[in-house]
Amino acid sequence: MNILAQQGYGPKDKLTNGLEGEFITGAILSPRYLKYEKMQERIREITTHGGQVLMDPELYAARYLSHSASNLGNLESWDFFQMPRRPALISGTAIDGVILNCLEAQNSLGLQEWIAPNVYIEKADSIETAISLNFINRTKEVAESCGDKPVFATLALSRDAVMDRSGFQDIFDALTAVDHSPDGYYLLMGGSSGSQIRSDIYDPQVIAGWMYINYVLSINGAKVINGYCHLLSPLLGICGAEATASGWFSGLRQFSMNRYVKEGGGGRAPIIRYVSNSLLARVKQTDFIAFQAELPEIANNLKHDSLYEEGEPSRTQEALQSWSALSALCNDYPSGDIIEDLNRFDEHIHRALFLWTKLQEAGFSQEIEPNIERLKVMRSAIGIFREWAELV
Repeated sequence: MNILAQQGYGPKDKLTNGLEGEFITGAILSPRYLKYEKMQERIREITTHGGQVLMDPELYAARYLSHSASNLGNLESWDFFQMPRRPALISGTAIDGVILNCLEAQNSLGLQEWIAPNVYIEKADSIETAISLNFINRTKEVAESCGDKPVFATLALSRDAVMDRSGFQDIFDALTAVDHSPDGYYLLMGGSSGSQIRSDIYDPQVIAGWMYINYVLSINGAKVINGYCHLLSPLLGICGAEATASGWFSGLRQFSMNRYVKEGGGGRAPIIRYVSNSLLARVKQTDFIAFQAELPEIANNLKHDSLYEEGEPSRTQEALQSWSALSALCNDYPSGDIIEDLNRFDEHIHRALFLWTKLQEAGFSQEIEPNIERLKVMRSAIGIFREWAELV
């Protein structure tokens, strides 16, 4: 499975260093952060290093075009970033034109693979679901009129759409009945609209649903690229993902529509963190040093570890450490035997819980309980997925 960078603000040398170190295999670029000329420059840099490069058109964010506190960045400078009137979307008359405009922009940039636009599904039983499925139904045929390039249909879902089990299954039934299927899917799983709690993705049914989407689409022959998934990457890989993506700050590790609306007040720079594969967690640098003194096995023993022990790493080095850890974690999966892989990853979670408990017994309290709870959610998700996929 490939690890891609989810590009955000201020990439500087992060992408090229990640590619040179073979920690990532490519990137998903964002027109929110790059205007056309800068997008061309970034594409050249990535392709020169042999990386896969895609662009998420982010059309789902056009719902905020008239919002008083919109935070769309450079999106409004792109000609394709327009949302037709709702009746034209419901009837489908505007959909081909929207797809064509997005794909023509990507073709003009020289991209060899395309991501088609779509709307965001807030609720499974909604008009947005019907509109989204219409976009997916039309993606491949419109792409063929634009050029002979592989195209990924966007499927952007709220966690609430997955929590509606019946409606969620209806979406699957429709996807597997598409007459002219796209080459693959670019899959986004978002938190509840308006929620400021990023952890609301960490619900057993939501994670199981995300795994199930990858499983069903992949066994039906589609390539699935998952955006913004970070430490859930190995579970999605086990279930058939072609690639997973993660970036260098919190808004690039978990998707939320809230990123397109300005938040009140300022904020401090985030604390430098270390991704520990044995703990299946991102821990503060100071905690990493303290935890490692107690339990040396929480270190990954990869090249960036020494940077955390000798001083404070740069933001680029932090991103590289995160990608290198994810790459190492995902290298063990998948083996081709999904049942065996699920068993092995369940054992990995069990081991991580044991290590967190040992740290707790040693007197540490920082972030212990939230991480233990998060890992228990992941284990429960595996059980739900087994049941849905009939792998029990």
